[in-house]
Amino acid sequence: MDHTLTKPERFTLAGPRGQTCRGADQAWFRDVWQRRAGCGPTAAAVVLDYLSAAHPEVAALAPAGERTAADFLAYMETLWTYATPGTMGLHKAEHFALGCRSFALSRGEVLETSILPVPRKGKAGRPDLDQVRTFLTWSLEGDGPVAFLNYSNGDLPNLDSWHWVPLIACGGGEDGLSAVILDGGQEKTVDLALWLETSLLGGAFVRVYPDPAVYRRETHTPDDRKETVQ
Repeated sequence: MDHTLTKPERFTLAGPRGQTCRGADQAWFRDVWQRRAGCGPTAAAVVLDYLSAAHPEVAALAPAGERTAADFLAYMETLWTYATPGTMGLHKAEHFALGCRSFALSRGEVLETSILPVPRKGKAGRPDLDQVRTFLTWSLEGDGPVAFLNYSNGDLPNLDSWHWVPLIACGGGEDGLSAVILDGGQEKTVDLALWLETSLLGGAFVRVYPDPAVYRRETHTPDDRKETVQ
C-alpha cells in the first residue's frame, strides 16, 4: 500500500481464545443488541485507541493496559455511551464524529473531525476517485485511521453493508484505489474504486485528529474545540 500508518502493530490484540486479532470485533460485546449494532462504537474505539498511541498530545484518549479482548471490550463499552447506535445503528457520520469529540472532551482532550460524504449513486455531489484518494491520503499521512461508513457494498463480496470499519492503508494507480480495513478482528483488502462505482447508497469517510491549533498551546479548554466538515 502507498499510504500507511506508522504504528500498525497497535491494532494487534489477543482475542478471547488467545488468537491474534487485527483490530476489535463487535462480536465481543456481551449484549445481543450491542453485538448486532456495535460496529460504530467498535470502529470509534479502534480509531481513538490508535490516535492515543500515535499522537502523544492525546495519549489520555485510551488507557494503558493489556492488549487483550477483555480489556479492549471495556473501552468499546465506554465508547458506546458516546457513539450510541439507535434503531438504525450509528447510521450518520455526523453522529459518529460528535461521539468521538464528546468522548475526547470527557478525557480532557480536543479533537477535530472532517467528513467526506458519499451520496447515493447518481446523486449530485458524489466525490470522484481522486477526491476520495486525497481525503484518505490526508488522514493516513497525518497518522490517523479513517472511519469508513458503508451503506451498501455494491459488488464487493468482502464488505458488509450498513457497516462501520476502520481503514488503515490505501494504494493503487491512477485508475484504481484499494484499501486495508479492519473487520471482525481481521485485515481485509477492499476495492474502493469498485465500491464507488457500484454502491447504490454510498456512505461516508470520517477523519478524526488532534486539533493543531489547540495543541500548539501549553494548555487547552473544551471551548477551544472546533469542527471542520468537508
